[in-house]
Amino acid sequence: MKNPKRVRHAAFTLVELLVVITIIGILIALLLPAVQAAREAARKMTCSNQIKQLGLALHNYHTTFGAFPMGALYYGTTGLAPNQCDMWAEAGGDNATAGGPKQGTSWIVRLLPYLEATNIYNNWSFINNVAGNGVLNGTVTGPNGTAMICQAQTEIKALYCPTRRPGFRPGTGADGAMMIGRGSTTGPWAGGGTDYGGCAGRLAWSTDSDHMMYDSSTQSGCNPQGNPPGNPPTTAGAGGPYGLMAISDSTASKHWGIFGQVNYCATMASIRDGSTNTFLLGELQRFTSTSSATNLPIVDISHDGWAVGGDATLFSTAAINPKALTAGPMNNGYFASPGSEHSGGAQFGMGDASVRFVSSTVDPGLFALLGSMADNVSAQAP
Repeated sequence: MKNPKRVRHAAFTLVELLVVITIIGILIALLLPAVQAAREAARKMTCSNQIKQLGLALHNYHTTFGAFPMGALYYGTTGLAPNQCDMWAEAGGDNATAGGPKQGTSWIVRLLPYLEATNIYNNWSFINNVAGNGVLNGTVTGPNGTAMICQAQTEIKALYCPTRRPGFRPGTGADGAMMIGRGSTTGPWAGGGTDYGGCAGRLAWSTDSDHMMYDSSTQSGCNPQGNPPGNPPTTAGAGGPYGLMAISDSTASKHWGIFGQVNYCATMASIRDGSTNTFLLGELQRFTSTSSATNLPIVDISHDGWAVGGDATLFSTAAINPKALTAGPMNNGYFASPGSEHSGGAQFGMGDASVRFVSSTVDPGLFALLGSMADNVSAQAP
């Protein structure tokens, strides 16, 4: 009897297998950047939509009350010059000092009912500062007679740019470094951040540890060191405010942005430069340390918190980095300037609630003018 024929099974040779693996690797290498770009485009669109919704919420607020919410509510700290506002200290500061009748609150607090956060607003104690509304032990009684527990630490997802972070990032050296209580024995707050802020105008902030805000209603804030208009300071100095004058004027009212005046509410009628060419809000830079992955020096760690007034929820279009005078007005390493994690620029909501992406290479003078709402100087948003 003959033996059956031996059947030869087809199989890849080693060379063929290596060729297939190489081709697959090349395809992945070609497709991965496209996939990453598509994901970033989706994140950028989400960010744009969130800014749009904030703009519409502000307009709905204006329709209800006839004005926008004040940029910051400040009770006042004794011993300071009339034009200086220590918003960080009044909100609670590094030690999370709770108390009233201090405030230190932001424009976002008053906007909460228009952000589907009515419950937070209804339980907010307006006779206490921000820290008093963020206590962990519920020792402060709210207006509804309920114990206040972490209202100001509540996460609001729509206030985070998905390109930067999906929410509060815990851990040593992470977002807690920017939060109220970062110097306390109990540790920093564990939530309540924001990546969006209102436009204060073309103002300057102090580089002291509390990032003192210069109230534009009593001082221009720009070019305070006596430099010629259009020229930034030539030396860093200690704790002085820094700003870039876009035009030759010293009138404080010409520098005001929509949220630039402390304890004051701007109206649509206040935006005399045109709502389509005036910043309403935009993205903020966030620095958890002064170390930089680039050669750009970081001035100081940022302040964060949607409930906190001052640089935590406001930005200036004319503040410059005193350690890098040519870094530009955004993405420049300065806590008071706007910026984002998007490549090449940041997104801004205009006074008419439209959203625009502005390049980091924008002309500094034009950018500064887009922040002020009534300087009577023509400035076309890019």
